[in-house]
Amino acid sequence: MLEIDESLQQTEPDCREGSESKPFLLRHPARTDLEVLVALANIPAMTKNLCSNWLPISAKGAESWFLNQTEKTDPTEFPFIITDMKGAMIGVICLLLEENRKQAEISVIIDRDQWQHGYATRAIQAVADFAFSSPNINQPPLEALVAQCRVSCGSSRRVVEKCGFQYSGTGMAHSQHYNGMIPIDRYRLDRGVWYALRNWSGMGQTNAWSFGPNSGQKTYSLKGAA
Repeated sequence: MLEIDESLQQTEPDCREGSESKPFLLRHPARTDLEVLVALANIPAMTKNLCSNWLPISAKGAESWFLNQTEKTDPTEFPFIITDMKGAMIGVICLLLEENRKQAEISVIIDRDQWQHGYATRAIQAVADFAFSSPNINQPPLEALVAQCRVSCGSSRRVVEKCGFQYSGTGMAHSQHYNGMIPIDRYRLDRGVWYALRNWSGMGQTNAWSFGPNSGQKTYSLKGAA
């Protein structure tokens, strides 16, 4: 039986919307980010609600993870470092493309010192725009984005719902934090819903998201999106 620390099941401030919206940048990971990423992956308050195991949890694993991100010619994971306008790390968000390249999952983690500024919501919106509007004519168009929320984290559900994701059912996911399965709620954002939301807001269809300065890596070409 999976035992869960009840003290970790309170309201999740990392998922709350704050009244103050601050600008931020998205950039590709650099080798200098690895130590911080490993540290984030080992803080219980940061990772207890993660339903996808994509963050490196050790120095050795981080180096392999970084090489996998930079050397793959046909990647299925697209991690982005979230920083403030001065370059300080706020968190990290990842787009995980499924094998058929018609659907992708979004997963985000925000540094607890940066909670309540709305970063999670706006980072998800930015990566959704990137995912649905990055053209690649040689691949099928991305049909939907999905998100998995731990059932005890109501604020995570509110964030994805605010981004247009719709409830699509329940399930179980492996938690690296608990080293076992946890119950989750599944959410889905179809391409048509995203397009309608963009137009209703007066933004229309946009080009791929713009990124801040990075370590010189090439811009991602998201195969499977068009």
